[in-house]
Parts: sequence; structure tokens; C-alpha cells
Amino acid sequence: MVNLHQLDELMTELVQMGERAKKVVSRAIDALVNRNYQAALEIINEDDIIDNQLIVIEEKTTRLLAEENLHGKELRCCLSIFKLAKDLERIGDYANNIAKIALELKHEEYIKPLTHLSQMSHLVVNMLEVALQSFFDGNADLAEAVCRRDEEADNLYEMIYDELNLLLTDSGALKHVQQAIRFHMVARFLERVADHATNISEETILLHTGKRVKY
Repeated sequence: MVNLHQLDELMTELVQMGERAKKVVSRAIDALVNRNYQAALEIINEDDIIDNQLIVIEEKTTRLLAEENLHGKELRCCLSIFKLAKDLERIGDYANNIAKIALELKHEEYIKPLTHLSQMSHLVVNMLEVALQSFFDGNADLAEAVCRRDEEADNLYEMIYDELNLLLTDSGALKHVQQAIRFHMVARFLERVADHATNISEETILLHTGKRVKY
């Protein structure tokens, strides 16, 4: 008989990890846009927390697979939780990288307002939130809606990239080059968060419908 209590514990761990991943991305962008350097330091110092949450899920998943005769939906759910935890750990890494960039630029006047980076952050964090909710609720339709928004994130990324290129065309100053590279990196990190939200949604669709999709 499968111990569903252990599977519920795994799901609870994933919920907690997902909540932290969402918050840390938002805090990292806030630290950059609003020059909240204390928040940036806190994010960097807390980087191990999400890593440790992944370790806990890995250990519990391994133990559950070894001790219980999982099959069917329970087995697929267990494996999906493990995959999603890996996605969330990578998202934590991206937030940590953004916080480090915020600290690198702490003494510099920004070459441009970071309006579109803020907009992109709101989009990808919302995608992540809805993707996780679709997984927890078993809602494949909601997951598919998240997948369709990935193109919106890609378009924002391209817009930011073009803006930075235009700025460099108008001014080849070293400060502009260095900041443009860093802001492009931030946009790239956010684009990757959107990709991971899409991965989570694709995994949800597979788990609950048996259909393997790729957006």
C-alpha cells in the first residue's frame, strides 16, 4: 500500500520552495530597480535556503521511491515533484545573480529607467505563480495558458535587448557598455525564469493528461 502521507509531505515541501522562489525573484528585481542594497545582500546570504530545500526534496523522493511500490499516477507525481524542484532551484540561482548585479551597480547612476525590466519581472513571476498553482490543483488548462504566455516574455526580452543596443549606438561610453551588458543579463535571467515556468506547466500537462507538449 502506497504511503500517500509521504507524497503529501513532498508536495508541501514543493509548495514552500515555490513560494520562496517567487518571492526571491521579485525581491531581486526590487533591489535592482529601487537600489535596495540591503535586500540584495539578504538574497545573496539566503541563497543556500533554496539549495537546501532541493536537497530535502531529493532525499525524500529517493527514500519514497526506495521504500514504496509507487506506480501509475503516484509514481509520475513523485518524479514530477523532483523535476519541478530542480526548476525552482535554478530560478533561485537567477535571483541570486540579479542581486549580485544590483550590488555591482550600487555606486552608478543608471543609464536608463528599468521600466521594462520591472514589467518583465511582474510577468514571469505571475507565470511562475500560475504554473505552480496549476500543478498543485491538477489544472492542465491553466498550465497551457502559462505556456502560451512564454512568447510574451520572449517579446519583452527582445524589446529590452533592442533598447540596449540602440542606447549603445547613441553612446559608446564605457559606463553605458558595462551597464547595458548587465541589464541584458538581468533580462536574460528573467527570460529563463519564464522558460522554467513553462517547463513546470508542460510537466503538469503531462502528469494530468498524459500528453507530452513542448512550447
